[in-house]
Amino acid sequence: MCGMASETSVRTLADAISAATFEVDEQGRRLAIGLWELLALGDPVAPAALARHAALDRSVVDHAIETWPGLFRDTDGAVIGFWGLSIPEMPHRFQADGGKPIHAWCALDPFLIVPLIRRKARVESHDPVTGEAIAMTVHPDSVADLSPASAVVSFLVPHKPFDQGVIQSFCNYVHYFATEKSAGGWAASRKGIAVLPVRDAFEVGRLAWKRFGESAPLIQG
Repeated sequence: MCGMASETSVRTLADAISAATFEVDEQGRRLAIGLWELLALGDPVAPAALARHAALDRSVVDHAIETWPGLFRDTDGAVIGFWGLSIPEMPHRFQADGGKPIHAWCALDPFLIVPLIRRKARVESHDPVTGEAIAMTVHPDSVADLSPASAVVSFLVPHKPFDQGVIQSFCNYVHYFATEKSAGGWAASRKGIAVLPVRDAFEVGRLAWKRFGESAPLIQG
């Protein structure tokens, strides 16, 4: 799936990612949004601070932290990673407006999260084949300042729910490439890989997690 993606291919990928993503009720939705917002500031998130920020009972927060997959804590119990954002170093640098530099798990994550936290973010990475630098500014409704303009994103279409191993089973296949040629060479030896232009990949992310943003975010940008 190279070149400009059709509306169907974008929707197909978005639907597959949405179906693989964990389900939450309204309290869980508020908690997830609040956690992405606080993590994007760049510091570990203490459970008490998260409860205050999301206006939820501490017991609700504690239960989620203990049971949700894709959530990582430091030795003090503060959250340092959650579904796409990580304070410890990972391949993709992510700096939200007003926040410290942190990292994204995969090339898709800024496109999932920025529309939800409503704060633009500067994203920097490298082509895993050529090493060429790739950078962009991700806004809640678009991508700007893309360099190089030829950049694309690889995807592995998920066929089962994401779990604690999501980084190994999905994120490790979702990269930025400087050109379609570079991505195609990498994808040729791997099964089930789709390649989309960055702006189409943004639409995949925006649509895939749209349900998380049904209410206004807790922090306005």
